[in-house]
Amino acid sequence: MPTSADDSFIRAARRRQLVECAVEMIAEHGLAEASTVRIAKHAGVSRGVLTYHFRDRAELLNQVVRRVYELGAEVIGPAVTEAASPREALLAFIGGSVELHARYPRHLAALTEIFAAEARHDEQRRHARELDDLAAILRAGQEQGQFRAFDIDVMATTIRRALDGALAAIAGGVPADRYATELREIFDAATRL
Repeated sequence: MPTSADDSFIRAARRRQLVECAVEMIAEHGLAEASTVRIAKHAGVSRGVLTYHFRDRAELLNQVVRRVYELGAEVIGPAVTEAASPREALLAFIGGSVELHARYPRHLAALTEIFAAEARHDEQRRHARELDDLAAILRAGQEQGQFRAFDIDVMATTIRRALDGALAAIAGGVPADRYATELREIFDAATRL
């Protein structure tokens, strides 16, 4: 007889599967084509199974966004946390972000589709935590005398926008390591005293 722990594990696994199917549908066909019916069909389940696990499409899309940010924390977080200085943290953040784009292109394509469909202020809100974390690195670098004086918000936004280009560059054939190296060199030079 299954236990409630077994049931919870099975439910969590099914939810993860449905989120991954949503990622695939959005990345391959665009957000407009990724209806709950199509996502369910892609997953090989009925729409009822999908709506059993997710209240509506908006909840499913929120879980896609959450999953991409979880992957980001897994790929980027450790190197940034272990960095010995703000400069090392900045370079680890940039390199890790490009690595994330290279390792999970479908996830980042889906995230881009979701953000593109939202109002501009919603995109800024979604990036707010990431920008806050990046601003904290930049601020620490200035306070410790490792970075020159610059507008922290402008620099954080500029770095974020440069990283947004990684997905298209890598998809277009630019090697991820070369893209990461160039961005690290650009922003290392841009922040130096």
